[in-house]
Amino acid sequence: MEKSISYINLSWAVVGIIDKDARTSLSSMTRAHEPVRETVERYVLGYMGFWNIAFIRKETLNECHDGRIIQKAKESIERYVASHPPAATLPRFYIVFLNQPQIGCDADSLSDVFCM
Repeated sequence: MEKSISYINLSWAVVGIIDKDARTSLSSMTRAHEPVRETVERYVLGYMGFWNIAFIRKETLNECHDGRIIQKAKESIERYVASHPPAATLPRFYIVFLNQPQIGCDADSLSDVFCM
């Protein structure tokens, strides 16, 4: 079964979402008049804090707007999904941090792919 990945580019990470209809799933998490990008950012930060993965203050995150790095992050998510296919019925969020030395990034400024 072919999975399509929707991407949300945050200034500090790329989030890949696999779902039958990512926009519909996100609508249940979205506050009134909140852009999808802000919803995803709130979800990711809350998820990491709730599960004690990382407590990150948004103001300490480095911004990265380099198109080459963003594209490499998307390719990294695609490779990860190809080798770790998600359960058919569950939506999945994948994240690659961009230029975040406090999280651990490689020489290309990318973190590992994390599945949420």
